[in-house]
Amino acid sequence: MSDPLRAIRWLPQIEAFRPEPEARPSTRREARSQAALTFAVCGLRSSGRFFVEISSTTNISRSGCCVWLRTCPQADSAIVLRAVRGGTLLPAGTGQLLFQIAWLRPEAGGWLVGAFALGGGVSWV
Repeated sequence: MSDPLRAIRWLPQIEAFRPEPEARPSTRREARSQAALTFAVCGLRSSGRFFVEISSTTNISRSGCCVWLRTCPQADSAIVLRAVRGGTLLPAGTGQLLFQIAWLRPEAGGWLVGAFALGGGVSWV
């Protein structure tokens, strides 16, 4: 039986407290840009060792971004995007931006990483 509550014959009122599955939106909530902004990406490798790599965003929004990395980062860890000479300028008074990795997948000999901004949105879009 696929429903464990029915399999062990829970009382019907118990099922009333089961949350409804969330509907996933079919469209993105905010505007996204395909801008390729260059940063130094700092984080932890999947092995737990620190890495720094120059990379560019593949798509960005106020709440997050995607970056392509040669290094496989540790899943569910944080990454930092730091300004580099000749790269993208960050908002005044900001030298780096902190992101939480939401997902990653192998792509084109590296890793496509989706991350959301920590500490509020980012004003680069």
